[in-house]
Amino acid sequence: MSEQDIIPPSPQHRDEEVVQHVLREVGTGRPLQDVMEDSYVVERLDEGSHDRVLDHPEVTEAVGADIISEMRRLLDN
Repeated sequence: MSEQDIIPPSPQHRDEEVVQHVLREVGTGRPLQDVMEDSYVVERLDEGSHDRVLDHPEVTEAVGADIISEMRRLLDN
């Protein structure tokens, strides 16, 4: 067993993994709302992490600022 097997990933590492997942899935044409509801995303992010992922420059560029604003509204409800 290696040290990587014992130490859990940092919150920043989890956020980056989710960002990459979001970019991949949005790139295939899936709506951002659907991607943010994926179990992969939900299991890795707490409420504050959603904003960090949505604020990530690559995510904003990929989906547009207007869609990000709408997603924030939906996640806050």
